[in-house]
Amino acid sequence: MVQAVEMGTKVTVWIESGLAVGTSQLSGRREIPLGAQEVVLYSGASGLNGIVVTSRRLLGFSSRALTWTKIELGVNEKILERKILPTFTLIRTDHDLYGFRGVNGLWLKEPLGVREKVHRLYSNDYGAVFISNERVVGFTPLLGGFASKPLDVHEQILGVDNDNGLILVSTTRRTLVLGSRLSGWEEFE
Repeated sequence: MVQAVEMGTKVTVWIESGLAVGTSQLSGRREIPLGAQEVVLYSGASGLNGIVVTSRRLLGFSSRALTWTKIELGVNEKILERKILPTFTLIRTDHDLYGFRGVNGLWLKEPLGVREKVHRLYSNDYGAVFISNERVVGFTPLLGGFASKPLDVHEQILGVDNDNGLILVSTTRRTLVLGSRLSGWEEFE
């Protein structure tokens, strides 16, 4: 059983006899059935949200939306990375990036390019940035979803910093800024 606490709201997620179960002080008990051949790979919770990763789906529980939501995985899609933060969850597979917003219980999806490889994930409580060989992809759970900026062929990442809830990505050409109150990237030469 995994538990997380945030501002008096306790979210708990667990598996029992063919069900994923989520509870919070606001929602009580909420269940979502698992398929006959569905295998649970991971479950966890933090703050407003809890997730269950199975062999076929991503299940998200939101204490604010008072419900479970799901998104199907591709047939051969493999989970490579996951991060649960107090207001959102991120999942990276070999094909896609997924974001779950704990505030409203929505899953968002950003496809990766055929030759695109994610090198690094940076995050804080207000957002996250995936850096790939082709672009930087930001995720802000409050105002938007995924927002990306392509990188030029010879543009290299010099550094990534967190500053007062903003994530700053410095490259050889520019500085990109992502924050929870921004609906996308701000760019400075």
